Amino acid sequence: EPPISSPPITPAPINGGNGGDPIVIGLQNQVFKFEGRNGAWYSNLSSKTVQWNMQFREFPSCPADENMMITGISLKTQDDNVKILIITTPEPTPECQKDPNMVCLGEGTLHISLDGGNTFLSQPGDYPFSSNSRVVAHNTYAPCSRKWHDYEISQNDWRNNRDGGRRATVEWKKPLQLMTENKATMINEHICTGWINLRSERNDLMEQKGEWSTIYIDTPTVKLHVEYRRSDVYERKCDFQSLDAWMTQVSPEFQKEEWNGILGETKVKVYDGEGHQVLTNRHELLKSTKDEDYEVNGPFGTDFGAADVVRVA
Repeated sequence: EPPISSPPITPAPINGGNGGDPIVIGLQNQVFKFEGRNGAWYSNLSSKTVQWNMQFREFPSCPADENMMITGISLKTQDDNVKILIITTPEPTPECQKDPNMVCLGEGTLHISLDGGNTFLSQPGDYPFSSNSRVVAHNTYAPCSRKWHDYEISQNDWRNNRDGGRRATVEWKKPLQLMTENKATMINEHICTGWINLRSERNDLMEQKGEWSTIYIDTPTVKLHVEYRRSDVYERKCDFQSLDAWMTQVSPEFQKEEWNGILGETKVKVYDGEGHQVLTNRHELLKSTKDEDYEVNGPFGTDFGAADVVRVA
């Protein structure tokens, strides 16, 4: 059984106010800023089978135009009863603070729930759950942290195959195999390769301590890659925590669905009056010009105003 911490892991207290502009990298090469409200949850992608939300949080010590970060992520899918919640806390859990030998994600400031927020785990590990889903989490050497890359549409996924009405046997990739995929997206592939080789020789990936972490979420419908970064504990001019997440693979069925939400709306290209694709103007790219129209009432909220807005051609 995975090590489960008791429920009292909660995000930092929320103070009202408006902040800066998280950068959204769209699905059709769009790049734009989205101003958010401190502490609010927003629909990032909403479809018939998937709800992916994110929470914004303001960090006052950072520059005014760079002080809003994504610090919470939730994923809910209809298949496999997936309900994942990832949150960060300013301070480590008491267990991680008290025991210097305990290995914790992000030194005890990163927490994952596989049951919708009822319980959390804060230790690295490979956690299969439900019938066909899995979360892998480990601390990451900075050069191995990933940059964003585009998603693929899965082909002949074993989960789509049937044999006498029974699901095929699960054959998961090992965590180190996941790390070596898409090497071009590493911050420093050369330095990282040496670190990965050492982890392979010593078989100690899950024993690595560190302030940054990597999470892989694998479900039958969608795969997510999440990178957790935080400020240097010895350099606190901009004291922050940040979660970057992107899809690495989607099922053909999910790809065919209508996608709403901040990221979901970028699935469809938008053109200006001269026939050029709009790439940076947030007010033209999204169906609603109001940020509050993308707010949901918590990590697993599904209702938001922009979902009912009809895009004008």
